Amino acid sequence: MSTFDPGEPTPAEALGGKPPMTPTFARPGTPAVPASAPAAPAAPAAPAPAGSTWASPPAVPPQPTARAATDATRFLCAAVQLDGALGNRVVDAVLKEPYRAVAFSPGVDLVCVLRYALAAQARQATARGVLTCVALVLVSPLLLQAPPPVPLPVFVLLLLVVAWATVLTERLVTFYGVLRPRLSRHAFDPARAPHAQPAEEKLLGEVAAQDRQGNVSVFAGFDPFLGYGKLVSPWNFTIAVDRPDEQSDQVLPFTLAELNTEVTGVLRALGLPGVTVAERVFVNGADLAQGLDPALQRLLLPRPDGRPRTDLPPDTLDRLREDGAGRARPYLMTTVSGWSGELVVGTVTRFSLSAARDLLFVEGGTTVLPPLHHWYHQVDHLLDRPTWRQLLTLLGSSAAAVPGRLLAAPGEVLGRLAEGPAERRKKREQLRRIALGAFNYGAELSIREAAAEPGFHRYFQQVDSQMYTKIVERRVLDALTDFLADHQVDVSELRERQNVIYNGGIFTSGNANVSFVNSPVAAGVGSRIMRMAGRAPGGRKKEDR
Repeated sequence: MSTFDPGEPTPAEALGGKPPMTPTFARPGTPAVPASAPAAPAAPAAPAPAGSTWASPPAVPPQPTARAATDATRFLCAAVQLDGALGNRVVDAVLKEPYRAVAFSPGVDLVCVLRYALAAQARQATARGVLTCVALVLVSPLLLQAPPPVPLPVFVLLLLVVAWATVLTERLVTFYGVLRPRLSRHAFDPARAPHAQPAEEKLLGEVAAQDRQGNVSVFAGFDPFLGYGKLVSPWNFTIAVDRPDEQSDQVLPFTLAELNTEVTGVLRALGLPGVTVAERVFVNGADLAQGLDPALQRLLLPRPDGRPRTDLPPDTLDRLREDGAGRARPYLMTTVSGWSGELVVGTVTRFSLSAARDLLFVEGGTTVLPPLHHWYHQVDHLLDRPTWRQLLTLLGSSAAAVPGRLLAAPGEVLGRLAEGPAERRKKREQLRRIALGAFNYGAELSIREAAAEPGFHRYFQQVDSQMYTKIVERRVLDALTDFLADHQVDVSELRERQNVIYNGGIFTSGNANVSFVNSPVAAGVGSRIMRMAGRAPGGRKKEDR
């Protein structure tokens, strides 16, 4: 993990939001029990957990649920505590969008993250309210043109002390009332996530149903794999499946369901830790109202004024698989989760037969969810209580933040008060677009992607990403080759392509054949493939030497 650099922009700053609060935490390499520096007494607003010792974990750490026991969920819960802009984005994009789908991300308990985001919003709203009152009282002598009850310098100083205490208390509660006792590595338990208001609990239940169940992803933009990371190295090629091998007179017929079952079985037997293999349908939210088969539309959108459904029965999956040109397309998603869920590498694969069933189109690519921003990793470097030096740093940074917070608080409070009318106007506009069949039901935000680093923290993570990708891609091609060979299909051309692909080391999209674009091998092995033109007697490719 990279050492935090205060000068680096956080995800919130990159999005135009305010930088998160200044932390006080033990840097990597700082001993959990300082040899000489004594600890400051715990602040009344955020006392250390009962029975805790200096930076020691609980005697019996709670056992989180299997799905949520990843560092990705824990760090995201810390992220929405530290980064108010990120927390507001996820609440606005999920809970305040009752007609849109939810972006699924492997290894992330979205409901748990939302609970912590709502709790952070409530705490920040309280602090904003106090600071707004202080700001109004500060300017009241000017507005009322009346002297304060005490000398002006004393009056101003007292109010600034109140503002400083408010900022300090909020930060102490965040770091030593939430992050350390609830979100540290040994203390995290999703079952202890804060409870929300009754109306919000209902919305959280709807989100849970979409996040944890189903086999459909509804996206809003260009990228269908929202939530799985950026698609890198997409590839595709076609292979003739109507030519028998040399020992056979004709090929044995097969279905795409049989091919999918064969490849799925091979991938599930990989033995890599954290492997999941499932077929998932991807559809653009703009196509739900118009563009889909009416029967499929009723399945995915039983009510136009509700969230899309995210589960389809097996027979519908079979029909969509056979219809390779439809707007809702099933992909075989293979995800490998490593580094406690912080690194997720996915491989997408799709097979499609031509109308004459003589050509098999094979499509695939790799998605990568890199580790979360290193700013959010500070939760693992917090002590039970700050040292004296850390406390002094926190006192100073809180004092420095007071002027900006006082100036911003009234506007933020007014903005929150105006949210109600704005939400009602937005809802009316969305319902109008729904009535016109012009509403996009797709998810617009994946918090897992929004909070991720642009790269890796360690070289080993990069190597593991490449390893997972190559292992899965090789198994997919080996399974495809063996399956076609078992059905007496001539696979000589496919074996040749396999060798080129393995030697080249990457896949990218191209024309009818495999091609290498913007790659060091483009002028070598890749161009060798692109020179494959014409067919030798017997139907096999001949190479232009």
